[in-house]
Amino acid sequence: MATRGESLDLAADLKKNGPRPIYAIDGEERVLVDEAVELLKTTALDARSRDFNFDAFSGKQAGLTKVLDAAQMLPAFAPRRMVVVQGADAMFGDEADAQMLAYLERPNPTTVLVLIAEKFDARTKVYKAFQKAGVAFRFGRPSERDMPDRVRARAKLMGVAIDETGIRALCHAVGTELGAASQALEVLGLYAKDRTIQAADVEAVVQVTKEESIFELTDAVGSGDRGRALSGLHQLIAIGRQHPLPILAMIARHFRNLLKARAALDAGVSRDQIQALVGVPPFVVDKLLRQARNQPLVVWARALEHIGQADRALKGGALDGHRAMERLVLALMGPPPGSLAPRSGLR
Repeated sequence: MATRGESLDLAADLKKNGPRPIYAIDGEERVLVDEAVELLKTTALDARSRDFNFDAFSGKQAGLTKVLDAAQMLPAFAPRRMVVVQGADAMFGDEADAQMLAYLERPNPTTVLVLIAEKFDARTKVYKAFQKAGVAFRFGRPSERDMPDRVRARAKLMGVAIDETGIRALCHAVGTELGAASQALEVLGLYAKDRTIQAADVEAVVQVTKEESIFELTDAVGSGDRGRALSGLHQLIAIGRQHPLPILAMIARHFRNLLKARAALDAGVSRDQIQALVGVPPFVVDKLLRQARNQPLVVWARALEHIGQADRALKGGALDGHRAMERLVLALMGPPPGSLAPRSGLR
């Protein structure tokens, strides 16, 4: 069975089958992972006896044998107990894999064992067994294309009314971070009270920190200010508090928009047409056009080549994430003044 990745999938599965004895939950979208675990707790455990029937472990510290011993215990004064393991992927290896596969064949029916990781290795026998059993739930970050639908569904779930202009503005402000979108919707709901949230509300309330930072980073790159550019990069990574890949995706989107805007300007396309082409809110398009005018088309095209190299370096694990991003910023600015030869690539 393919890995599922929607919280509604888990809710529907619980409604149809009740709590299963094992769950393997991972994904970049940590807010959905946390909500999935909380949903399992609420569904599987009796509130009155929860303290007696809940164990939590760190996979790095406990080891699989200790975890499975806890999973084999019987519940106290309740039909079920729950064992939750954070960083569960750290427990697995050849011997532990065999233990896990054996337990998966005959799990304790009165325990709900929840294994949580940032990302399980989908190539392993254990994870494939989780998938086959229908207990693997992966909550990945939505794509830019899917994000408006996710925000729309999230707003409905929270009882917040937001129109299409508001959805577009919010997606632009938070990127593909559903957790940030959820927090913003809570604040916007309080701000708008009983009326429908619109783009102007998002502009007034949501702090578009990342977008401001990426414009600052691009300005620093364009002016050749290496210190300010590297500082801007570190600020972006600190804001995201995550692996650099999502930050790289945001940088790539911005530079693609710069390339599109520059090509459109060269072709004599109007401002409103360019806004529709790149799909950014009105309050962003003027800053984008200002930056696009600063460099010819070939510079923005070359920048995307460097971004592609950084993407391969990050995914291939050839470089530490922060180091790869620093090299990208330096590559985007070209060789420093007085250097003997230009440096290319991200080797």
